[in-house]
Amino acid sequence: MKTLLITVDAWRASHASFMPNSTASRTPALESLAERGAVFTQAVSHGPATPYAFPALLTSTYPLDFGGYERIREDRTLLSERLADAGYSCTGIHANPWLGERYGYARGYETYRDVGAFSSPTLDSAREFLIDRFGLDHPVYRAAQYLFRFGSAPLYRLRGGADEVSLARRALTDAPADSFVWVHLLDPHAPYAPPKRHREAVGVRLGRSSATQLTTRAQHSPDGLSERERESVHRLYDASVRHADERVGAILSAVGDDALVVVTADHGEALFEHGQVGHEPALYDELVHVPLLVRPPASELAGPLVVDTQVRHVDIAPTVLDYAGVDAPPSFRGQSLRPAIEGRAIPELPAVTEVASTRQTPGRIDESALQIGVRLPTHKLVSRGDELYGFDLRTDPGELAPVPNPEGADWRPLYRQLRERRDAIDFTGAVAAERDATVEERLRELGYLD
Repeated sequence: MKTLLITVDAWRASHASFMPNSTASRTPALESLAERGAVFTQAVSHGPATPYAFPALLTSTYPLDFGGYERIREDRTLLSERLADAGYSCTGIHANPWLGERYGYARGYETYRDVGAFSSPTLDSAREFLIDRFGLDHPVYRAAQYLFRFGSAPLYRLRGGADEVSLARRALTDAPADSFVWVHLLDPHAPYAPPKRHREAVGVRLGRSSATQLTTRAQHSPDGLSERERESVHRLYDASVRHADERVGAILSAVGDDALVVVTADHGEALFEHGQVGHEPALYDELVHVPLLVRPPASELAGPLVVDTQVRHVDIAPTVLDYAGVDAPPSFRGQSLRPAIEGRAIPELPAVTEVASTRQTPGRIDESALQIGVRLPTHKLVSRGDELYGFDLRTDPGELAPVPNPEGADWRPLYRQLRERRDAIDFTGAVAAERDATVEERLRELGYLD
């Protein structure tokens, strides 16, 4: 069986138009796919940004299991490893520096491509000079960044490279019957600078360079923007989601009805909620409540379905293995979602979210920065340092009124899960991965580093 897993970077649940109560058709390609699949309205990522989210998504373990998320240890089984051991041909394609081979994600894949890794000594030297001379936020550097990003694309293709979409389409076309293709799309991640047609469709007249500058200002000083600028940021993100859906549609056109297709976000995105634009370490729903859509092979189709039971990213890998007829390893924490996709009930389990990093040290474990959340669709309990507070999501969906040390029967299962998780976290086995100058600069361009 062919399996396609598409992960979309920094995609809010509010901006998936196949979700109930959606107010705009931002994702028409995925709306079409949802007509033949199951939509999970309460899907939860276990981390608020790529380095914290993907360990759970691809290993069905919590981010801080097995020593944490700085590097995927060899004793932490990846979905791709399990499938490869069962005879599957696996291909992985991404453009996010957090997912590079140095972090352990490439195991089990016959082909693993980072399409964002193009560089040349001359261009890299010029870029470093501009950073030293002007700084990252100076208009001169941003203009040069624009030229580098979009000027390097044709050079990359001349060297035999391609983008995520063309590589994914080729992999799907050439893949044998038993194959797994995972593609991670960087859109709609900041800077929100999609092609002109998408910017104009949402009424934004800014050029790409100006859109990049505005997004950067919003990330660094969200309270300093005017109402008009804030509205432009919202519209630019909206346009970026539309561009991501267009790219997803191109990939989907290369996959047949006999394949299993799973589409989700690694995490969400804050758009001025709680004082931020982007996805700095926090556990609010705009960051951890994500879209999830599963289209089973046509012979097993029970859709269209809408499943309101809460599910988690740790459930995705067991679901893929279930459809592939492969047993899950003992380390996997999640449950298969296949019964729900077939129209049957599944248990609703609390979702653990966690991170132990700061804005200044993204991707690096700092025990003093530990945050743990436990979520159900109606309630959320969060431990952060010496603070313990909850949110009643029924009356406070925006998480604006934290309740210190909440009491009552509704909170007891969350307290129990929180205690168990806090007792289980062990930082002693953490394995770090070194980041070279190229990776550091790519992370700066995405807004992770100052």
